Amino acid sequence: MAENVIRINGLSGGYEENTIFKNLELSIPEGGFTAIAGPNGAGKSTLLKYLIKELKCDDNSVFLMDNDINSMRQREIARLISFQSQYNPKGDEFTVSEAVALGRFTYGDVRFSDDKVRKALQMTGIEHLADKYITRISGGEFQLAMLARTICQDTRILCLDEPVNNLDPRHQMMLLKLLRQLASEGRTIICVLHDLNAILWNCSRCILLDKGNVFAYGETKSVLTVENIKTVYGIDAEIIEHKGKLTIIY
Repeated sequence: MAENVIRINGLSGGYEENTIFKNLELSIPEGGFTAIAGPNGAGKSTLLKYLIKELKCDDNSVFLMDNDINSMRQREIARLISFQSQYNPKGDEFTVSEAVALGRFTYGDVRFSDDKVRKALQMTGIEHLADKYITRISGGEFQLAMLARTICQDTRILCLDEPVNNLDPRHQMMLLKLLRQLASEGRTIICVLHDLNAILWNCSRCILLDKGNVFAYGETKSVLTVENIKTVYGIDAEIIEHKGKLTIIY
């Protein structure tokens, strides 16, 4: 059985007076493509922020590779887990290749990472943007550049918060296929997604959150059931087989 790369034991917290989690329990095994789903305000993005220590937790409540995350330096964490936020300010006048190279910052080799940058640009299909300024590309292209930076960081665990935002259908399919490929190569992919069919078609596991609790967790098709969708989202759905794969209609 694969080891658990992330363990959460009784996590409580949130933002100042807004408590999101109360005694949350969760374990994520190594490898595979795990989706985090749930309605707005369920705690999806908040959970990812605890996994990278952006939000402070109590001791012995979040473990990364069996280490209490509070005992780890930020650089140690960044060498194990990379994070792509849904809110990435475009910032200074970096070129796309320079922005991608920042994924190597934690290793101290930003200036000597041409091969890794080139590979990440190729994998995300944006080699042609290498010399363009990050502030002068489209929102979808920017999302791909941030994914390339995450890949360039070369971590065992990749956490992504709504990475298909602003992408057209073709690039959404390309990005999700790339994440499946990375998972098949042994990376652990943890991804917040809203599109339930995208989760059903691409993710091996699904964590369904509701009001800061794990409502259901396991193999995706056992989590995204008509009953669970009704309870969590309050919508009537039907699951049919279409062109050889299950599809949610609502």
